[in-house]
Amino acid sequence: MTTPPQSGYNILILEDEVIIADTLARHLTRNGHHVVGTAISYEDAVRLYEETHPDLALLDIRIDGPKSGVDFAHFLRGQPRPIPFIFLTSQTDAHHIAQVRETFPKGYLSKPIQVGSLLATVEVAMHNHRADADKPDTVVLRDGRHTYRLPVESITYLQASHVYVRVNLVDQPVIMLRSTLSDLIEELGEEQFLQTHRSYVVNLAHVTRYDKESIYVNNKAIPVSRTRRSKVLSRL
Repeated sequence: MTTPPQSGYNILILEDEVIIADTLARHLTRNGHHVVGTAISYEDAVRLYEETHPDLALLDIRIDGPKSGVDFAHFLRGQPRPIPFIFLTSQTDAHHIAQVRETFPKGYLSKPIQVGSLLATVEVAMHNHRADADKPDTVVLRDGRHTYRLPVESITYLQASHVYVRVNLVDQPVIMLRSTLSDLIEELGEEQFLQTHRSYVVNLAHVTRYDKESIYVNNKAIPVSRTRRSKVLSRL
């Protein structure tokens, strides 16, 4: 799906201000990229994505309609092969930054958007996306006495137990590590692993359903604390 940089990228634009969208498309096209289309709403963006399968998306945060660019970012992250996305906005306050940060964008551009910044951010976003795709799908966990090499997908959830952490695995015995949840999250990465409670971290790939009180990992109910509920629900 991703083409070499010199051939340009297939880019979807979600922007409800027509003049801004046309300007972005013109600059991208002049510099070798292909704009697969411009959407003005969440629904348009979903349809366009499913029809064209772009390499990257540029998303305005605030658009007309009940759903925002942030909602579409969550849609993209939920796809089998997520594509990178860059947010476009005139909102640079702490609240909006915190809101978009939870979607793990590959870039952020403030309006009015400069051509040089646009092109550079697109290249950096695609470079980082390729680097992420090349990361090994195994992780090495150590506790001072033991070393374990595990497929990341085999880890279902972590549970703190005094000075140990129980690493629950698919079809394998539980591993007890003398470690902390914070250390293991740093090792595993926050993009795939989410802390739902002071004692629990789940692998998002194994979440089958959820409600306000619990996340279910392979039918195991994992508690969601009140203080973390908003952040947890924003990631699902």
